[in-house]
Amino acid sequence: MTGREWGDLPGEVRDAVAAECGPIRHATSLLGGLTAGAAVRLDTTRGPVFVKALPADSSSAPLYQRERLVGAVLPEGVPAPRMLWSGHTAGWITLMFEHVAVQREVDLGPPSPNLGDVMDIVRVLGETLTPNPGAEVPSVTDNVEFLRRRADALLAAPPDDLKSLPAYQAARAGLDWDAMAGDTLLHADLHEGNLLATDRGVRLIDWGLACQGAAWVETALLIPRLIFAGHTPAQAERLAEQVPAWKAAPEAAITGLAAVWSLFREYVARNGPERIRASRAHAAAAGRAWVEYRTG
Repeated sequence: MTGREWGDLPGEVRDAVAAECGPIRHATSLLGGLTAGAAVRLDTTRGPVFVKALPADSSSAPLYQRERLVGAVLPEGVPAPRMLWSGHTAGWITLMFEHVAVQREVDLGPPSPNLGDVMDIVRVLGETLTPNPGAEVPSVTDNVEFLRRRADALLAAPPDDLKSLPAYQAARAGLDWDAMAGDTLLHADLHEGNLLATDRGVRLIDWGLACQGAAWVETALLIPRLIFAGHTPAQAERLAEQVPAWKAAPEAAITGLAAVWSLFREYVARNGPERIRASRAHAAAAGRAWVEYRTG
C-alpha cells in the first residue's frame, strides 16, 4: 500500500473498525504494495489485527472486492490469515484480518527452506479449493484476457529489441481458453510479496486477483516466479511435479499461457510506468527463458 495513514481514513471508517476489534491502543502503518490504500497493524485491547482500506472509487477497488468475497468463504484448511470483518463505510472498502507475526521474508530461490512449504500450499489450494467454495470471482479467462491483449499488441508490432520472437509466436498459438476452464478457486498471484514466513509456516495473503479455473493454472503462474528467483526452467518444472494437478495439465496450453504471461511483462517493461519497467523486464526475461525451454 502507499500514501495512506490510519489517521487519513474518515472517522466513520475508524469508528466502524473499532466497533469490531475493540478499543485501539496504537496504529502502525505498513508500507509497500502498489495500491493507494491504507495498511495498518492495530494493537487493540483484544490483541493485534491487520486492516487494509481503500476508497471505493479507486481503480484498485475491484481487487478489494474480490478479496472480500474470497475471505468470506475461504476454508480453514487454506494457510491464510482469516478475514475477521469487512465493511463499506463512508465511501471506503475496509477489510480486517487476523494478524500474523512475520519472522522473515519468503525466499523462492534455490536452495530455500521455504520451497517445501510453498509447494505444499499450491497442492493444498488445488485440493481444498476444488470445487470453488462459493466465492463469486471472475473466470481465469478474464485475468488472462487482460494479459493477452497486451501480448498480442506486442506481437502485432514487435519492437526490434524483442528477443525470441519465433518462440513467442509458436508458444502463443497454444493458448487454449477451454483448457484453462475449471471449478477451482485460484489465488493466481503467488510470489514472494504475497507469502509470509511465520512461526506457523508460510501463509498466503492478497487474493485480489482470485479467479476460477483449472487447478493446474495456479502452478503454471508460479513457475516463472521460481525462474525469476533463480531456478532453471527444468528445475522449476521438477518442483511443479510435486503438485498432482500439474501432472494432468495440457502441454500446449501451458506453453501458451507462459507466452502471454511473459509477453505482457515485455509490454509493460516498454510501456508501463517508469518505476516498474526494470522489474518487469527482469520478470519478462524469466518468462522468456521458460518459453524458450518449452519450445526448445
